[in-house]
Amino acid sequence: MLAATLISDNALTVLVYLLSALLHELGHLIAARALKIEVKEIRFGFSGVRIITGERLTSYKNEIILALSGPAVNIGVCIAIFALFSRFGGGVEGIISSAERFLGSPSLDGWGIAAFLGLSSLIQAAMNLIPVKTFDGGRIFYCTVAHFCGERVAERGIELTTVCACLVLWTVALYLMLKVGGGLGIYVFAACIFLSGFKNRDGR
Repeated sequence: MLAATLISDNALTVLVYLLSALLHELGHLIAARALKIEVKEIRFGFSGVRIITGERLTSYKNEIILALSGPAVNIGVCIAIFALFSRFGGGVEGIISSAERFLGSPSLDGWGIAAFLGLSSLIQAAMNLIPVKTFDGGRIFYCTVAHFCGERVAERGIELTTVCACLVLWTVALYLMLKVGGGLGIYVFAACIFLSGFKNRDGR
């Protein structure tokens, strides 16, 4: 998604998108600090940024908290921006129109930047909560199932949800390519998460 943004969009749009991603990862790092979890390294891969911890987490509860922290920060940003627009910027219609104006002609427009940051944060949260093996949603799904049914069932379950999620994304991409001539980015993104989802699991 970032590669497609870098190729097709204005530099300012890319910076705002990267800010939403930075806030997401800062949420994970703050949670790791609060839980006293050692962060060994930060890796960049096909499916995004991965935080590698120094040791296996002590409980499923801690891992769920760590996984939820990134999307929680994104959702918090969305709520704050929605509250700002509800008070001063025309509510939901104001957010949409400001974001469209910013995307049409990126500039140092405070309302446009805020609207696009809110929407980017919402997309970050939604995408990361999909139950795919290397995503936050996948970690939450895995830990929840493992707690109640064991790791073997959880591993099979997350592999199934990863395949299903990729099939849905590929179907959407095919529809968009046939109907409007777009969707290649979604197709490539689905391929990336499919390939990265079946590598050896480590870190967050």
